[in-house]
Amino acid sequence: MKNQTKIMKKHNKGLTGLETAIILIAFVIVASAFSFAVLNLGLFTTQKTGEVMQAGLEETLSSIETAGAVVAKSSNGSITEIVIYIKSSVGKGEVDVRSGKLVITYRDKAIFRENIYTNNSTITTVYQVTGDGDTVLEYGEVFAVKIDVTAISGASLAPNDVFSVEIKPPQGSLLKVERRLPPSFDPVMDLT
Repeated sequence: MKNQTKIMKKHNKGLTGLETAIILIAFVIVASAFSFAVLNLGLFTTQKTGEVMQAGLEETLSSIETAGAVVAKSSNGSITEIVIYIKSSVGKGEVDVRSGKLVITYRDKAIFRENIYTNNSTITTVYQVTGDGDTVLEYGEVFAVKIDVTAISGASLAPNDVFSVEIKPPQGSLLKVERRLPPSFDPVMDLT
């Protein structure tokens, strides 16, 4: 009987409690490291997705909007100038309105002129109506975009014609102002 017990002990290849604990701890450590990596990657991806969405929203939402009337002035039956009042959109940052930063295009039935607001051009003037006197459009300020239609070669605006002006700030989407002229011209007309 004693010999049989010794033989059974020699052939007993089972795991002890210590060995089992070591293996279990190793599995837990590997699993926790893997789960940390997965969670960290997930949080990083979520943060990047949020940043991309925010940048996309900022780019698609216009940073400027019209501030009241669009005024057209005429003389001798011809449109001489168009004045568009602009302001900063609610919740948007500052907009640099200097020449070279703001891109303004003009279109009517006869022509399309891109970037009519440059240092060398006398076609467009942007000036502050209310604000602190700088060339940055901030919340609460109003600027006027004055377009001298007589200085645009080929521009021809007759009664009932449609014209459009696109104002593209450095960041954000453009502001498109499209208006139809009245059937007869007065010296000063509100096209709102």
